[in-house]
Order: sequence, then C-alpha cells, then structure tokens
Amino acid sequence: MLISRCGLRILSKLGCRAKSLIEGYPSSLKLCTPVNSASRYYCIKPEGSLDTLDYEPSTSKLFDNIDYDLITGGDEETLSKLKRLILEIDLLYESGEQIPSHLKIDQWQSLLQLSSRSSRMKQLRYLFLIEKKKENRIVRKLERRAERLERYENEPKNDHIEYGLLRNSMFHRIYEKQMNSLYNYRLCEAMLYGQDILIDCSYDGHMSFKEQSNCAKQLLLMWSYNRTHKDPFNIIFCNVNKESTVFKGLSKTIPTIDDPTFPFNYTKQSYLDLYPREKLVYLTPHCNEELKEYNYDDVYIIGAMVDKMKVEPLSLAKGKRDKIRMAKLPLDLYLDWKQGTKNLTINQVCYYIILN
Repeated sequence: MLISRCGLRILSKLGCRAKSLIEGYPSSLKLCTPVNSASRYYCIKPEGSLDTLDYEPSTSKLFDNIDYDLITGGDEETLSKLKRLILEIDLLYESGEQIPSHLKIDQWQSLLQLSSRSSRMKQLRYLFLIEKKKENRIVRKLERRAERLERYENEPKNDHIEYGLLRNSMFHRIYEKQMNSLYNYRLCEAMLYGQDILIDCSYDGHMSFKEQSNCAKQLLLMWSYNRTHKDPFNIIFCNVNKESTVFKGLSKTIPTIDDPTFPFNYTKQSYLDLYPREKLVYLTPHCNEELKEYNYDDVYIIGAMVDKMKVEPLSLAKGKRDKIRMAKLPLDLYLDWKQGTKNLTINQVCYYIILN
C-alpha cells in the first residue's frame, strides 16, 4: 500500500490536493526497504502491530511550522512539489533512512532543486550526519567543561601564590573581541594603502545550487584568511547580486556584512566601472600566458565560480569579451600535477597570491 499510516497523518496536513498527489505519486517510493534497516533507531521491540501502536515519530517536529509561502515563493507548482517531498521524506523515515530532525528554509529549497530520489537521499543523509556531529560536539564540550571544573576543585589548596591559568598571571588574556578589532583595523588600513584584489561574482547562472553553496564557503575561507594576515589585500566583490545563493551564504555566516562600519567591500558594479581597462588582469587557468612576475600596479581579478559538474572556459570568454589582459598561475613551476585539471579553488588562488 503506497500511503502508509505515516502518510495518512501527513495527508491531513496537506489539504484537499492530497488525492491528486497520491494518484500521480511515483511507484518507486513504495516501502520496499527491509524493516530491519530501521532497527538501529529502536531499542525495544514493540508489542503488537505498528497499526495499533500509539506513538509519534520524531519527524513530527520536522513538518511542524513549515513556512510554505517562504519556501515556495507562492508558486503553485513548487508548492505541489514541496508536498510530494514531504510525503517522500516521511516514507523514507518509516523505512529506516537517516533523516534530520529539523530542516531550514534554504535546506528545503535545496532539496526541491534536486531532480532524483537518490540525490535527495544523499542530501538528507548528509544533513543528518551534520546534525549528529553538532550534537556530539556539544556533548563533548560539556564533558570537557565538567572535567576541568572537577579537576580544579580536587586540586590541593595551599597558602602560596600560584601562577597559571585561572590563577595569578602577569599576562592579560587576549579576548576574541580584541583580536577582531585588530583584524578589522588591518582591513581598514588595506582599504587605504593595500593592494586591490577583485572577485567577479557574475557566474551565479552557470552554477548549480550545490556549487553556489560551495562557492560561498570558498569565498568565506578566502576572506577569513586574508583578514587574519598581517598584511592583507583590499578584497572587493564586484558584480554582486544580493538575491543570489552565493551572497546569501556569505550573509548567513557574516551577519554584519551590511554594517557600514564593517570592512567588507562589495558592489553591484562591474570591474570595468571601477578601474581602467589597461590595469586589469583576469586570472584564468584556460589561457596560455603565465603570471611569472607580480605587478603591484595591476589589479587582479579572480572569478567566483565552482565548476565541478561541467568545466567550461567561462572566465577566458569573459576576459576576451571585455578586452582585458589574462594570465594563469605558473603551477607547473611549483607543483608536480599528476591527474585532473589544473584548477585551484578560489581560496587557494588567494593563498598563492598572498604568500608570493
């Protein structure tokens, strides 16, 4: 039977359109997974059949307070797809698959963009493992704190002056707030006197949702490393679309990104509007010219693009279209590249420039 007891519970939440969803629901979602695959979630064998057992699965809170309008944007087709996804997730849970206990709005949207059932199962398992890692991290942190307090209380007391952590010390503790103030001050100095590096964020339409999320992580790593360097660059993000997944990923990790006092430079303008064409150099791995010597008078451009699925010379085409100089990093001089394309991640390109 396609709709199990859990499906009937979810159908009551989906409304009057549930009947049409059941008729068009793919037969591949039938409960064919062996029941023993779910045994790791249950420690006590239930008495009687599942139909007569009165319990509420943990996915109940997963489907509570779902903001349908915010997830779908009011689109009827996306709403219908979301309802089918809810049925699918509940059936997967009852089949013993690894399902997270909570999904955020952006995670629902990412699942809606996946076309195959296997890719959705992989994404759900990934989110489940991330959730468990966070829970284990919190437990370990509490255990370490309890051990420190117990060790401190059990240490023998004496009347002499003791030096060390939590005792007398001639050095003051440097708090994270003071370190952040130093890093931000260096970035402000870089805006006035530092070398400019441009990040071209105009490749959103050429990346999948997963690639855009990965791109946001690489940009964050690049910006964080540059921020903590003793002589940072003045990094400027150009061609920025504030509604893109890349920018939303950065905003989620850096909540003060729009604060006027926070040293994060981004603009929707093109690099051609910011600098003269003759000073610009686009770094692309697809050209033949190597960057053998760093020129401080030039302004280098790094394309914010992750192309895991399909590698295309988009940055080369853009450099030719804008009629600016192009260069690639001389990787053969420093690396013995065995296999694969000679492409570096965005943060690795920035590391190379900073260290050289």
